Amino acid sequence: MFTINVVFFRENGLSVSQITILDVLWALAAFALEVPTGALADRWSRKYMLVLSSLFAAFGLSVYAISSTFWPFALATMLMAMRNTFSSGTSNALLYDSLKGMGKESNFEKILGRAKFLGTISVSLAGILGAYLASVNIRLPFVFSIFSSSLAALIALTFQEPKFHTSTGEVKYFDHIKQSVKYFLTHPLLRFLFIYLIAMDMPFSYLDEYDQLYLTFINFPLAYFGIWIALRRGLGAIGGLFAEKFKTEPRNTPKITALLTMIACLLAVSLGNRYAGLLSFLIIFPIWGLVEVLILGELHSHVESYRRATIESLIVFFGVIIDMPIRLSFGYVSDALGIKTGYLFMAVLLILYLPYFFWGKRRTLGKLNVSGLDNYR
Repeated sequence: MFTINVVFFRENGLSVSQITILDVLWALAAFALEVPTGALADRWSRKYMLVLSSLFAAFGLSVYAISSTFWPFALATMLMAMRNTFSSGTSNALLYDSLKGMGKESNFEKILGRAKFLGTISVSLAGILGAYLASVNIRLPFVFSIFSSSLAALIALTFQEPKFHTSTGEVKYFDHIKQSVKYFLTHPLLRFLFIYLIAMDMPFSYLDEYDQLYLTFINFPLAYFGIWIALRRGLGAIGGLFAEKFKTEPRNTPKITALLTMIACLLAVSLGNRYAGLLSFLIIFPIWGLVEVLILGELHSHVESYRRATIESLIVFFGVIIDMPIRLSFGYVSDALGIKTGYLFMAVLLILYLPYFFWGKRRTLGKLNVSGLDNYR
């Protein structure tokens, strides 16, 4: 479905600005629900939160399938955002604690990389089929996705949940959230990783979500959109698959490499020809796929079990606050000056972030060495 969603919106008369407004509505729903649902997963059930996530996906896709104007799309977007908040942080927390229960938490990056690889393969195959179905009838991918979401809910019901992940109940729900926020904001490594993750994830998500506009701009055939997206996402999954191999590297080396590569690729997409642009997509996806898995593993290794999903939800929550104005600016720049200029705008922001990255890296390393909080290299 997301192989052709931007094209679907455009065919129904939405401008790029309206599409970015839908993204902002998504962000607002995530802003309101991300932390409460993460805390609920920690204190109630991660398994049943994943079931609810799949059911809300089915509801949202149903609204998309029968709608053709902005406001119904807005409703569907909110439902899909709710679906995302139910699963955000929850699935990784369930995985980490399941491995911890078996004494195999050191394999988190390995298993997560494999899960992302297999997930990408299935999504890519669905994307190829979706693009083909869209060339017949652009609403068909949404209809088929309703059935796959319903099946996912049934599969989630079969999961077994680690018994020790929940809190003792001595801390009340909102006190649990308050204490998790304090822990997140006062932990130097978590703050550094959060800012880096958001700085990198924003341009990556724009490359992922709005490349349909770029492909349209360079006259890439719609029928092959699914193949293209499968290719670049597949490369990203391969990066995640091999992430464990880089755990022994100094942890900042992959971060620096990914950051500089992201800037170079954004510049190539915005200033280069179509071939340089397409090649840049294929370069950045495996690099970011690798680094993302390493960062998630690093984050979870420094968070206690009883607030694991809450902390990851807090990352999304604060990330939404930062993302909303930048996403709107990206949309307006792309509407006024074209999608290539929109990507140039993101490259400039990352260049401005570079001094803070190197300052923050040294400052964080110094604090951790003094406090002895973490074995961070």
